[in-house]
Amino acid sequence: MISLETTIADTCALVRIDSQNPGVQEAACAEWVGNRLVAAGLAPTWHEVLPGRQNLITTVSGNGDAPRLVLLAHLDTVPVGGGWTVPPHGGVVSDGRVYGRGACDMKGGLAVAIGLLEQVHRGMGGMAGDLLLVATVDEEGPDMAGAQHLVASGLLKPDDQVLALEPTGMRLRLAQMGLRWIDLRVTGRMAHAGRAHLGIDSAHVMSRIVDRLKERVAGLPHEDVILGRPRFTCGMIRAGVATNVVPPSAEASFDVRILPPMLIDDVVPMVSEVAELVMADFPGATFTIEPLGAPRPPVRADEGSRIVSGLRSAYRSETGQLLPHGGDDGHEAYTDASMVAALTESTSCTVFGPGSTDQAHTADEYVPISDLDLAGRVMERLIGRW
Repeated sequence: MISLETTIADTCALVRIDSQNPGVQEAACAEWVGNRLVAAGLAPTWHEVLPGRQNLITTVSGNGDAPRLVLLAHLDTVPVGGGWTVPPHGGVVSDGRVYGRGACDMKGGLAVAIGLLEQVHRGMGGMAGDLLLVATVDEEGPDMAGAQHLVASGLLKPDDQVLALEPTGMRLRLAQMGLRWIDLRVTGRMAHAGRAHLGIDSAHVMSRIVDRLKERVAGLPHEDVILGRPRFTCGMIRAGVATNVVPPSAEASFDVRILPPMLIDDVVPMVSEVAELVMADFPGATFTIEPLGAPRPPVRADEGSRIVSGLRSAYRSETGQLLPHGGDDGHEAYTDASMVAALTESTSCTVFGPGSTDQAHTADEYVPISDLDLAGRVMERLIGRW
């Protein structure tokens, strides 16, 4: 069996390694994972994605001809940010939780995957297919370069069953919203604030665009029983040079999340249309749009795929209950499994793992130890029946 004590210790050790993206990135974390896998008797291989940033791929060979099970776990985290009451890289264990940046998203899931490979390597049970762990870089970045490199490398096979051990509140994530990031720049005209009528207030123009985009996305007639409704967030906005100067330019970064029947290629034209309508009220103002990072279309796993049916069977055998799915936990979050599905058109990619997205990317991030325990036990059941 996977040792819960070891999983907790590995989670704490991983949290104590700073792997913020952007920031110091993943090199130290990747080195630790590589050493940990070697110490377990495994032979990870390194695959350069970007200068100084490498995916790690580790394989435990099966003894039959079943499809491979590919586990995805990213090495990077979002920036620490403020508001913490515990050390963000302390790996503190308290009240049945492991605290720290990345504990939930997703170093707890990575620790579970490491423990699983170690046990299978030691002969926990014969798998009919190979078991792979792909520890990726840049999942939290706009390009998701680690997942893109994995697909471009040709390593994946058409019948691979892909599972990201991302935080889902221990629910099955069958579908993902589409996601497009966009940078928008508005150019106005600088003037003295005392003679503001001579200028064009770019911050005002941008605020109008943001407000109307909120209304446009909220009014879209699309709704999904799992995914809910489309969403729009203005994640960052920057404008101005001084308090007493009409701001000559403003920049904003948008996060637009869609669902079928919308296509990911519909997002930029929608934003452009709204911006054009606003410009009509501000003669002389202009704007430019630049898509940021990789386009991320909506994806959905096949209910009948081996990975989905296998997880459901394993969960029911372990808990006596049906594996929950849907709800509000995480179907908006785009993962490496989503990117693999989008690039390969595979319907055998899904997400299930310890921790909740309610704690991901927050201050005092944590993963419940009970989730680490249950995730390990369910994964052992899955492997035992592969």
